[in-house]
Amino acid sequence: MRAIRVLVLVGLASCHAAVVPSGPIPLGIQTDVSFVASPRQEGRAVGSSGSNRVAEYIVQRYKSLGLEGAFRLTCGTAAPACGDGFYQPFTGQNARNAKNVGAIIVGSDPSVRGEYIVIGAHYDHVGRSATLSLDPEKRDEIRPGADDNGSGTVAVMELGRRLAEHPPRRSILLLHFDAEELGLIGSSAFVNRPPVTRGQIRFMLNLDMVGRLRDGGLEIDKSTLMYDDPPLLAVLDSAARALNMKHSFTNEIGGRSDHANFRRIDVSAIALFTGFHNDYHRTTDVVAKLDLRGIGSVTDVAEAVVRFAADRK
Repeated sequence: MRAIRVLVLVGLASCHAAVVPSGPIPLGIQTDVSFVASPRQEGRAVGSSGSNRVAEYIVQRYKSLGLEGAFRLTCGTAAPACGDGFYQPFTGQNARNAKNVGAIIVGSDPSVRGEYIVIGAHYDHVGRSATLSLDPEKRDEIRPGADDNGSGTVAVMELGRRLAEHPPRRSILLLHFDAEELGLIGSSAFVNRPPVTRGQIRFMLNLDMVGRLRDGGLEIDKSTLMYDDPPLLAVLDSAARALNMKHSFTNEIGGRSDHANFRRIDVSAIALFTGFHNDYHRTTDVVAKLDLRGIGSVTDVAEAVVRFAADRK
């Protein structure tokens, strides 16, 4: 169940959002973030056992929805592709045993299901690293990363549940990037080797730190939009207003998160963000401090804009 459901009805020349109340906190979000940001995962440092457990958890969630993996596996350097895979391994500076995780929701309209909307979030965090943290005095204590970016990770998973139940016209790529904390390495690996052609990717939505809505409001970063898109921005504004959500449009996040790499390949992108706080990259970024209803509400806004982008003419 979710706090508010936003349904976007797209007509030939206009769109509008309607809200239908339902349950208090989306149960999937609560369950998923409790696992993803559990102390057992030790902060999901790249290549760690905790990171691997979270990646496997995400895959099992998508398999339970009947989804296929987003990436092609190969049977050797000279062999043809041998099936769909959920993992995209890559290497980069200080990124060992790293992998993106992805699944596909096939679009409902054969005429446009070869076009894709990307929904992304990074699932890695800084682990026990004093170097990457903002509380180095805590040395090798766990930085759980509940907001950064457990919140975005579970929001993408929740969107997967919703969109798999009622697929939009275009196909959806659900992506979980690794090694964002090391310099957006996972999303860079994805745009360098996407499983579809770059021209097939029509829009990208990034969710990074969306777990503290109660502390302020929703920031909608449009710095990576490739062109002026009033209808899409109107959907975002309308969905947030329907939820009585404090929100603002900004151009300030820019290159600080994974959507920046999509601008590099001429894909228009938007990021949702609920702001920095004193627990950022610290041992105190824990599940107990998350606004779980707020994550559900941000997911509602995300669903509205994704369905609009995936269904419009």
